[in-house]
Amino acid sequence: MAETQQSTALPAREGPEGIGGWLVLPMLGLMLTPVLGLILMYEADYVGIARNWQAYSFSQAALLIAELLIGGILNFTAPALLLFFMFKRWEIFPGWYMMWAIAAPLYAVLDPWAAHLVFPDTFPTLEDAFDRETMRTISRSIWGAVIWIPYMMRSERVANTFVN
Repeated sequence: MAETQQSTALPAREGPEGIGGWLVLPMLGLMLTPVLGLILMYEADYVGIARNWQAYSFSQAALLIAELLIGGILNFTAPALLLFFMFKRWEIFPGWYMMWAIAAPLYAVLDPWAAHLVFPDTFPTLEDAFDRETMRTISRSIWGAVIWIPYMMRSERVANTFVN
């Protein structure tokens, strides 16, 4: 005697689905972020900083450690975790991506401001802390948030791809 099984298939979704279309661009950004993070760490010369550790005050050392930790999370850990969520098509991906997209420009603004406060000899004015490259990084991260947060919120592809 054969038992009949009821189909538990999800209803067909309308519109695009899967990692394709414009969703490829945030994916590529997540893949490139660690490469750019490595370049920034190399340029900051944290090895040279570590050699002269005794020369820094407590607040300066705390800022450098915070930069390493937060930069490591934003540039390495978060992109890897977000790519994992993306390829697993987990429902939490869009929300976590939006939090990362908000955290990046916040960090990009707060870090040079803190450097100005903690390293007054190196950055006597805010203009010194917010140099051309820093402003480029800030504007890039703000534009990324302005573009990709609404996309994650409104895209049919995102809604169709990241569901239970």
